[in-house]
Formats: sequence, structure tokens, C-alpha cells
Amino acid sequence: MDLCEAVKPHPLGCIISFEVVPGSSRLAVPSGFNPWRRSLEAHLTEEPSRGRANRQLTEELARTLGISELNVEVLSGHKSARKLLLVKGMAKDEAVSALKQKLS
Repeated sequence: MDLCEAVKPHPLGCIISFEVVPGSSRLAVPSGFNPWRRSLEAHLTEEPSRGRANRQLTEELARTLGISELNVEVLSGHKSARKLLLVKGMAKDEAVSALKQKLS
């Protein structure tokens, strides 16, 4: 499992690609890694209406990374299962180690 492929450096921090499953029975961010799509998987309990799933994803990712949710922003995929999230002020290596810790 090479999480590094899902996290890319960005001038403001790093970008993490996610594959989201809304309306799940359990909440898990991240819940795994998809090597084919080179993205992390996330199971969300919220339904994808009125941005609820996006909000839950940004909140949970911020909690996992130990940062303010103001520093996590959905860059693309607002209405898609495949999303790119910008994590401001966090280097790629920091994000990867926090995510690996959560997955293990």
C-alpha cells in the first residue's frame, strides 16, 4: 500500500485524492487505499445532499491530521465520488505519516 501516490505536494500544502462512499453505516476517513485509482477511500455516514458529505469529509480529515477544518478545502469533485482536497500548511510527508497512522 503506497499512500504517497494519493498525496501530492502543493505550494500551499498538499493535495489528497479521495474516493468517497457516502451513506455508509460507519464513518472512516481514511478507510483504505485504492492502488488502481491512486486514491484514499473514505466511508461517510452523511448523504451527498447540500454538501453534507463534503463537510463531513473535510471535518474528519482535519481531525485525522490534527489541524483546523478551515485548512481543508475541497478543490474538485464537489458533486463526484472522486475528490481532491487541499490541506493548507501541511507538507506531504506530514500528511502521509498521519494517514498511515490512522490506517494501521
